[in-house]
Amino acid sequence: MGNSYTSISQDQTTEVRSTSPSSTKRTFIVVGVLFVAIIILIIVLVIIFGGISGPVNLSAKLNVDDIMKHLQGLQNAAADQPNGSRAVALGYNASVAYILSQLQSTKLNVSLQHFPVTIWSAGATPIFQQTYPLVVDYKDKVDFQQFTYTVNAVSINETLVSVGLGCTDSDYPPSWVPGNVALIQRGTCNFVDKTSFAQSKGASAAIVYNTSPSLFSGRAHDGCTIPVIAVTSTLGSVFLETLPQFTIQTYGSINTYITSNIIADTVDGRPDRVIVWGSHLDSVPAGPGINDNGSGSATNLQVALLVDKLNYKPKNKLRFCWWGAEEIGLLGSEFYVQNLVNNDREEYKRIALNLNFDMIGSPNFFRGIYQASSGAAEFPSIVNGSSMIQEVFEEEFNNRQISYNFTAFNGRSDYGPFIAAGIPALGLATGAEGIKSVNYRTQFGGVANAAYDPCYHLICDTVDNVNVGVLSQMSQIAAAVFQKLGDNEELVDKIAKSNNRTDTYVYKKRAHLMELEGKYVGTYDYHELELM
Repeated sequence: MGNSYTSISQDQTTEVRSTSPSSTKRTFIVVGVLFVAIIILIIVLVIIFGGISGPVNLSAKLNVDDIMKHLQGLQNAAADQPNGSRAVALGYNASVAYILSQLQSTKLNVSLQHFPVTIWSAGATPIFQQTYPLVVDYKDKVDFQQFTYTVNAVSINETLVSVGLGCTDSDYPPSWVPGNVALIQRGTCNFVDKTSFAQSKGASAAIVYNTSPSLFSGRAHDGCTIPVIAVTSTLGSVFLETLPQFTIQTYGSINTYITSNIIADTVDGRPDRVIVWGSHLDSVPAGPGINDNGSGSATNLQVALLVDKLNYKPKNKLRFCWWGAEEIGLLGSEFYVQNLVNNDREEYKRIALNLNFDMIGSPNFFRGIYQASSGAAEFPSIVNGSSMIQEVFEEEFNNRQISYNFTAFNGRSDYGPFIAAGIPALGLATGAEGIKSVNYRTQFGGVANAAYDPCYHLICDTVDNVNVGVLSQMSQIAAAVFQKLGDNEELVDKIAKSNNRTDTYVYKKRAHLMELEGKYVGTYDYHELELM
C-alpha cells in the first residue's frame, strides 16, 4: 500500500505563513491588556494579604457592631462570677483571657505585666456599743461605718478622749494615755494620717466624726491593727459632751493577689516616640462594668485588630494597654508608670504621650474632652503638651460637626499616673455618676437632673446599658486622633519635648488617687471613699 500525502498549494502556504499588520496590532493590544490586568490583580492581592500598605483609614473601618461583639464577649466571660463582675479576684482573669484570645493571631508584640494588689474585704457585721454611762447599741451603716483596711480588732470598755483633728502630737491632750479611744474630727489631714497617728499614740480604737450630719466612708492606713469607725457630726457632738466608754469590734481581712496589665506594641513606628492608648479592663465587684470600662477596652481592642488587619504602618510606635486594678486605685497604670520611672529611664523618656478612654458609651451621655488647662494647678508641666493633644481632638469633633464640651482633667482615671510623671495625656469620656444639667440636656439631649450613667458601679452596667450611638461617635473620633498622632512625627515630637523629663525626676505616688477611686467595702460591695 503506497503513502498518502496532502497537497498544499502555494497560495495556501503563503496565507498560513504571513500575518497582516492589523492582526499584529490587535495581538499586542490583547497581550498588553492582559499584562496590565495581571499586574493590578497582583497588587490587589498583595495589599489584601499584607505586603504593600495602601491608604489606611482606621476610623472609617471601625464598626461599632464589632465593638459591641467584644462587649458581649467580655460580659459572657465573667457571667459565672458574683454580679457578673470583672473585678480583680473575680472575673478579671477571664477578661484578660478574652483580650489575649483576640490578639493571638495578630502581628502585634503582646506581653503581660504582672503586679501584686492588696484587697480588703469586710467580715462579720461590726459592733459599736456605748457601755457607760448608758448602754446604747449603734446600728452599722446607719449610725456608724467601719473604715476599710481595718481588720479583726476589738477595744472593750475603753474611755473616749477628744484629740481634735488628730493630725499632730499637739492635738493629743496631756490627759491622753495609751489604751484610750481617740475621738477625731474630720478635716485638715487625711484619714490615713489620722489613723496611723492614733495607732502610734497607743489608741485602742479611733472614732472619726464628720463635720456634717451625713455618714461617710473612709480608709485606714496600711497595717492598721485597731478598730476605726466613722460617725456623723450629730453623734460626734454628743460624744464630745459626754465622753462615754465604748466597746468597738471590727472585722476584715486583707489578701494579696497577682494581677496583670496587657501590653501590645506595633512592629512599625519610631521606638523613641511611643503613643500609649490605655483603658482599664477591670470592673467593680458590684457589676460587669460594660460601660465602665468595657466601652473603652473594647474600642481599644477593635482598633488594635484593625491596625493589624489593615497593615497600618504608623510613623510613631503605637502601644495598646489594658490596665488592671483601676477600680481599686489606678494600680495597673500606676505600676506601669512607676516601673518605667524607677527602673527603665530610657523607656520612660520614649513615651511621648498617653491617650485614655474610660466610659465612652454612657446612656445619658455628654461628649467630653479632658480639658488640659484644668490640670494646671496640680500638673503644670504637662499642660502645654496635653493642650496640643486637645487641639487634635477638638479639630476632629469640629470637622465632623459633632458637639462636645470639656471635662475635668483631675487624675481620676488611668491617665493620672502619666501626668503625675510628667507625660502629656488626654482622652474622652461620656460621664459617670455626675448629674446632667439643663444646659447639657439642651446640647446633648437625654434627661436633665439625672446621672450620665444611672448604672455606674452597679449590677445593671451590662451591654444593655451602653448607648451605641455615642459609642460609635466617640470610638471613631478616638481612632481618628490616634491615627493622626501615629502619622505625625513633627507634632508628636513637639508634644514629647514640651516637658523636660530629667533623670532627677522621682515618681511619687499620689495617695489621694487611691482614696478618690475607692476600695472594696464588703466582699462584693463598693463605696466611693473620701480623702479627708
